[in-house]
Amino acid sequence: MMMMETTHEGPHELSLDNAARARQLIGASIWRTPLLRSKIALGPSHGGDIYLKCENLQVTDSFKLRGALSAVLHYRRFHPEAWEHMKEHGVVTCSSGNFAQGLAYAAARLSLEVTVIAPDTMPPFKLERITHHNPRARVILVPYEQWRETMVSDCYPGLPGFFISPEHDDYVSLGNATIALEILEDLPSVDCILVPFGGGNLAYSIASLLRHAHASVQIYAVEVSTGAPLSASVRRGKPVEVDYTRSFIDGIGASFVIPSQFHRVKDVLSGILTVTPEEVADALSRLAFFDKMLSEGAGAAALAAALQYAPEYGWKSPCCVVSGGVIDPTTLLAILGSATTQRSSATTALA
Repeated sequence: MMMMETTHEGPHELSLDNAARARQLIGASIWRTPLLRSKIALGPSHGGDIYLKCENLQVTDSFKLRGALSAVLHYRRFHPEAWEHMKEHGVVTCSSGNFAQGLAYAAARLSLEVTVIAPDTMPPFKLERITHHNPRARVILVPYEQWRETMVSDCYPGLPGFFISPEHDDYVSLGNATIALEILEDLPSVDCILVPFGGGNLAYSIASLLRHAHASVQIYAVEVSTGAPLSASVRRGKPVEVDYTRSFIDGIGASFVIPSQFHRVKDVLSGILTVTPEEVADALSRLAFFDKMLSEGAGAAALAAALQYAPEYGWKSPCCVVSGGVIDPTTLLAILGSATTQRSSATTALA
């Protein structure tokens, strides 16, 4: 399996100029997703508005396409030896769902073979979405611990393909950082950006670019209480294991934080916020009922944090990254049905 050694200089460096070039490179293949003012109120005593960066409306229903395309297209332009390797042996990644879909989509359009190392707990509907975007995609399901080791090491022995890490690849980070460029352009008044924290590259990329832009914008990573390793690790000053319970919020939440990601993200964030599955379910249903928008659990986590923490932190123009909209229909209907029942009960009680 081939990987590229990179330095801290060159086209992969996370800078404003390189992020702008990355946007030009991927612009024809992605959608510049809308940034909308939500109809969901922060509360009569608080004021201000919630804004939504709608990556759930991206071509593959997730922000991950930006990084996947950025990586492949940058290697094609700047690393001819890597591109030749990709053409001959394909690309390999390790993903629990959305990045696999993004890379499968990119590979299909560039006539590359693609192999995905995925946990054997991957929801079937996400597996189906990978092959929907690329019928020739090869998915290798492995036990969770083996998947975790692959995610941390960026290596799966025995595969000759070029490995593209969703968490460590510099060109993936540049693709993710284009979201920050668009937020700054579309919402100059933004005072806080809330980002769901799974593997961590999205939060790292946005926070790092904001520092390059010298923007006085706070950025908070959002974890779910059923698996919040980053906040626990920050409290301990080192990566630690935490208890993890699976839930419908399968895009974030884990028992561990990638050590290298912890060390580079901990100093660029303004803080870390934790929300419960119940708060995320409420935010997801509010998105559907008020903003007529579908989101996956991870995609609604940032909104849940805005609703819970804005009064305390005093944000007036928080922007929530709605990171994806890939959700099992049965799960979605159950959440919306429960929310409808609760709202009906509340209306009856008021009457």
